[in-house]
Amino acid sequence: MANRIWGRGSQVVYNELHERLQRVVTRIRDEVADITLLEGYRNQDRQDALFQSGESQVVFPNGKHNRSPSWAVDLQPCPRPLEDNKLWGALGYIAGAAILIAKEEGVILRWGGDWNCNGDTTDQKFYDLFHLEIVEVLNETQVPDCVPCGGCPFTGPC
Repeated sequence: MANRIWGRGSQVVYNELHERLQRVVTRIRDEVADITLLEGYRNQDRQDALFQSGESQVVFPNGKHNRSPSWAVDLQPCPRPLEDNKLWGALGYIAGAAILIAKEEGVILRWGGDWNCNGDTTDQKFYDLFHLEIVEVLNETQVPDCVPCGGCPFTGPC
């Protein structure tokens, strides 16, 4: 495990997140890659502005960012790669790990690079590669005991 801590801005965003999403982003930071948390909760003014600019497809209060605590987070690798192809690769790598970690933490996540969660990133009409959101929070009795090796109902057969 890396010895990483949240910067001041990331800590503010972290405090806005749903408790299970906090666990997921902490494990990403500690086990996968250093990350910066960009945004958690969005108030109506912020959400309206993003919708009007086309940067969001959802009107307030229907976004996962509009819940308190927030069911969505925008993040990026730290340091942020300057070349788009490296940034997109890093975001995809982080998102894949986040989805697996989330299952272990009892959360089903959706990534803004695969909104329909079908594994095909080429069939999207809107991309938000920095975005992760909770689709479902599982009951504690539904949380898998295993590492996602494929041996539980959340990840398929071994």
